[in-house]
Amino acid sequence: MRIFVALIVAGLALAAPAAAQEQQSFKTIIGKGYDIKSATFARGQFQSSADRELFVITLQKEKSVAVCTFAAANWINLSTSYLEDSKSCDVRY
Repeated sequence: MRIFVALIVAGLALAAPAAAQEQQSFKTIIGKGYDIKSATFARGQFQSSADRELFVITLQKEKSVAVCTFAAANWINLSTSYLEDSKSCDVRY
């Protein structure tokens, strides 16, 4: 599963190298009219030695794509502080 997530992230990074990219909150992205296209659960070691569970949420609006990552508990509980975190989503135009 870790390889699958790494391939998705690498693919997004290579897909449009000249495109503008910025970080925004999930709440802001939804407010701009983006649609959720997928929600993927991933379990594994991410940037640490401890096992973590997270959700990778993919959104789209026209040709713009956003990818958000949340710890599983925060996504399941729709934790307001995490949904409003301005660094939770990467947006490409």
